[in-house]
This record gives sequence, C-alpha cells and structure tokens, in this order.
Amino acid sequence: MAKSDELESLINQGRKHGVRKRAILLAAARLFVERGYVDTGIDDIGAAAGISGPAVYRHFPGKQAILLALVELSVERLREGTQAILADRERDPRESLSALVDWFARSSVENPDLNLILQGELLGLPVGDQRRLTRQIRQVREEWVGLLLEARPELSDLAARIAVTSVMGMVTPVLAARLSGDVRTLSVHLKAQMLAVLHVRIEEG
Repeated sequence: MAKSDELESLINQGRKHGVRKRAILLAAARLFVERGYVDTGIDDIGAAAGISGPAVYRHFPGKQAILLALVELSVERLREGTQAILADRERDPRESLSALVDWFARSSVENPDLNLILQGELLGLPVGDQRRLTRQIRQVREEWVGLLLEARPELSDLAARIAVTSVMGMVTPVLAARLSGDVRTLSVHLKAQMLAVLHVRIEEG
C-alpha cells in the first residue's frame, strides 16, 4: 500500500519531536498496527527504534503517552488538511468538496498506520483526552457537512450528516484489508466511491 516514508515525513513535520522521539513514534505506529496496543511493550518499541526499552522513558513517560502523540498527530493532520482546502472560498463548493475528498482519500492511503491507530485505539486514551480529540474530530465533520450542504443545498441536514459519516467511515475497512496496489490507484478508487456516497458528480476537465 503506502511506503513507510510517508508516515516518517509526516512525523518529521512536527517540530516538537526530536530525532529519537520521531524514531520511537515511527516504531510504535508500526507495532501498534501489527500487534495491537495492548500486545506491544515498551521493550518492543525500544528495540524497533534501535534503543533499549528503559531509554524510551527519557522521551515519553509511558506507552500511553506515545499512543496519545500518534492520535494527536492523526487528528492534527485531519484538521489542517481540511482547513487548508476550505480556506479557498473562491472555489465552487463542488470543486472544494472534490478537492477535500481527493486529499482525504490520498492522505489516508499514504498514512494507513495513523488512520488505523486513530480508529482502533482512541478509546484506549484517558477519558479527558478522548473527549478533547473526539470534539476536534466532530468539528471537522461539521465543516464537511457544511461544505456538502453548500454543494448540495437540496439535502436535509440529517442526510448530509449521514453521508459525511459514511464517507469518513469508509477508510478504515479499506486500510485494514491491506489491499495491494500503488497509492494513486487505491486513492483514485477510494475517492470515486466517496463521491458516489455523497452523490456528487465532478466533471473532469
């Protein structure tokens, strides 16, 4: 599916993460997806990052803090990607929606581990963090709903919410299936299915 360097590039964009922290996050992301959060130990993460287990604690207070950093990174990516596209208010709503779906599909395929961790491990975080991050995700969903209603004003609010929720939920099973294929091919097919759910047809130039 996607190469590990896409996730590495994304983590490298985080200024607060030093070189060793980035190595730990990359190792943990891979292990959490392969083995699950519960079955991954600090020693496992350290070994995968090229350091000892106890050395991990110099950078993170524990495994849960590593998980939190990864989930926050995933939510931050979702928020920033959405806001960047919505910032262009000169574009036709349907074109903006197409661009948003294109970005979401491509970014999801390029960063499967982050998406799977967000969907599979969010409930493993402390309640306060769960609520904070869930609220941020809900805000993004509201922005999607607003854009869809601009593109398709004939929809009811409920219909728009169901469509957006369905589209966002399409990603996880596709990524979990670990389908073979290059990033572009997979993201193009995923985008087409998402637009079909939204009942939005974009005329290709």
